[in-house]
Amino acid sequence: MFLSRGRSSALVASLILLPALGCVRPKPENQVMRLGDDVLASGSTPSLRDSIPGDAILAGGDITFTGSTGGDYVGAGGKQDIKGRVHGSMRAAGGHVGVNASVDRNATIGGGDVIVDSSAVIGRNAYLIGGTVKVTGAVRGGLLATGGHVELNGPIGGDVEVASGSLRIGPHARISGNLTHRVSGDVEIDPAAQITGKVTALAVSKRPGAFWVLWTFGGLLAGVVIVLLIPRFIAEATDELQIHPVKSILIGIFGSIAIGIAIFIAAVTVIGLPLALFAMVLVIFLGSMSAMPAAVWIGEKILHGRTLLGRQSTLVNFFLGGLVLMIVKVIPVVGPLVMFIATCIGFGAVLLAAWSVHNRQVA
Repeated sequence: MFLSRGRSSALVASLILLPALGCVRPKPENQVMRLGDDVLASGSTPSLRDSIPGDAILAGGDITFTGSTGGDYVGAGGKQDIKGRVHGSMRAAGGHVGVNASVDRNATIGGGDVIVDSSAVIGRNAYLIGGTVKVTGAVRGGLLATGGHVELNGPIGGDVEVASGSLRIGPHARISGNLTHRVSGDVEIDPAAQITGKVTALAVSKRPGAFWVLWTFGGLLAGVVIVLLIPRFIAEATDELQIHPVKSILIGIFGSIAIGIAIFIAAVTVIGLPLALFAMVLVIFLGSMSAMPAAVWIGEKILHGRTLLGRQSTLVNFFLGGLVLMIVKVIPVVGPLVMFIATCIGFGAVLLAAWSVHNRQVA
């Protein structure tokens, strides 16, 4: 997944500033927790092979799922290999997400590479976002795909909508509904492909579209990386948000103004310029996390206390809350307002958490 300059700078800044924050921890050992019918697995290489009555929630670096669930599958990690059976819905995000499972309901998947393999069956609708999206398995409902390159080469039972840089419809594609695509580059439809409905090519507009969604999802993936690196700090910022919501939003608004003025004043002097540059990097880093505490808080409310221990708790909560904010963000009027509030209150919470870390180190 490609990141904007601002997000790339944030990641570089994080690598510079993490030792100073003192929040980096070594990779955890794999752990499995059972909470009622649900199973939660975390670690560097979490794996589940059992039959689970409820939901399966996995977070880590290299995830493997070959079991079955009576509920949903929720996964957040660098790489995911998903097989077996999911009787509910699937929600997954990672650098590479490979699906070979049978999913009874909907699948919402995002990542650098999203592969729905030939042995996969999605019972209802599929919503796929990625740098590369490839579907050779069966989707019995409709398909919405957004990516740099999208390739469809399997049976799809409903309408298909694609927004991408390039599109290929392979010879084994069987689309029972309409195909609507908005593609900025090449479109290749194999003569052997079967499309029952109408094929509509939409003009590529300058309005927010496929690549805007990609940038937005890139921000979510960048957030996943940051949470993996400094889970304790993000958790502390979320605690500040919950305990001091009014204080957080006031500090977020007035603190950003005061910091901006201070950096400008320091930058106009030769002596203060190095400090201004360092402060700017620090602000970029902290600003990149501004909406993350709000996302973690939303995720905690969604899971209702069904959470993991340690850093994977924060990761899964952030992933779920981040998806909610992504959806809300596209709603006219309401979306920008919600994001502004989340950013302000989150930035204030991050500043409060950073101050607490500083005080602990001084003490």
